Amino acid sequence: MSPGYETIRSYQRIFRPERRIYQLEGHALPLPGGVPLRWLAYASAALAAVLALGSGSVVVLAFVAITASVAGLVVGGRRGALAAGIASLGAAWLAGFFLGLLDWPLRLIVVPVAVATLATQVTPDGRRADRFAASWLALRLAPGRRSLDRALPALGVAQLNEGELWVSPDEHSPDLRRARVRGPATVSFRAPIALRRAALRRGRVVAGSAGQRGDESAGARLALSEGELLEVRP
Repeated sequence: MSPGYETIRSYQRIFRPERRIYQLEGHALPLPGGVPLRWLAYASAALAAVLALGSGSVVVLAFVAITASVAGLVVGGRRGALAAGIASLGAAWLAGFFLGLLDWPLRLIVVPVAVATLATQVTPDGRRADRFAASWLALRLAPGRRSLDRALPALGVAQLNEGELWVSPDEHSPDLRRARVRGPATVSFRAPIALRRAALRRGRVVAGSAGQRGDESAGARLALSEGELLEVRP
């Protein structure tokens, strides 16, 4: 045992140790860290996939498409099944086409070794490559999530849920407060105000206290269209 202390970065190293092969029949492998059993599993699966896809068989393509469609149906319903089936069929056909252009040493040795090494070493978010790939595909095939019985908007698209914002004066500010409201929105004023359209900038409405320059309105209810800006000036 070491007399000092060592930092344990993950308890999986303790409870789930990685099994490796260091020697075969008493002969040590020329690799300092040995060969992980997971690497052998990846290499075997990659070799089987290369042989199946490289054959160009229609049965293999149909099996890949059906398997992906069933997985997509479980995760994302009919749309997920259709998307998974079409994508997997196209990917399998392209993979078989490019594999057919390679010589047998590259196809049967280099490609499985490269795939196994990459899958063993790469950890995009700290998880193993197969777990990351499964969760990534499940997220892409899953239907749109909902919140409060409403579909969430697409990424980067704003959605107006008809919220209300109440602003009331107090003893520190009995008059109008400076504010900017961009449409689409509906703004109501309890006290008389003066409204006017900005002459130099289109799509801007200026609201001020009663007595200022503009058309005076008591308790006005102003509807702002898309992109229109209301500027409240005390």
